[in-house]
Amino acid sequence: MPVIAMQAKTAAPVEGAENLNVYTFESPGQGELTIIANHTNIYQVGDVAGIALVGTRLPGLEIKPRKVFGIDSSGMACGPVAVPLDTDVSAQFEADLPDRTWVVTVQVEVSAAYAEDAGKLALKNARSVGTIVGAELKA
Repeated sequence: MPVIAMQAKTAAPVEGAENLNVYTFESPGQGELTIIANHTNIYQVGDVAGIALVGTRLPGLEIKPRKVFGIDSSGMACGPVAVPLDTDVSAQFEADLPDRTWVVTVQVEVSAAYAEDAGKLALKNARSVGTIVGAELKA
């Protein structure tokens, strides 16, 4: 799913939350969506923002419908944009990139008497206790 330019129609603080606002964003092609957002970006009525729709993949996460403080949230406000409503701004927010080949270096600390045993333990434990040391695109 893409990140689409939508306009804030309503904006209000979320009751009982210090750093959250509830917005209604709207565009002709998407209709109205309710979005709960933190104070990273604060939108005023009339502002246009990139809205990641449910199902959009962003770096490190996939957008899913959520309930926050009892309010359904149907996407994520990614940041202000200066484009016409319904413009796909996925590239600006690195959304829905295709799979690419990466070389990932993982560092795992294990205790073993022999290198062969350490290697086997490291492979077994890499998913749960590994630390990513580097990730580079493979040429």
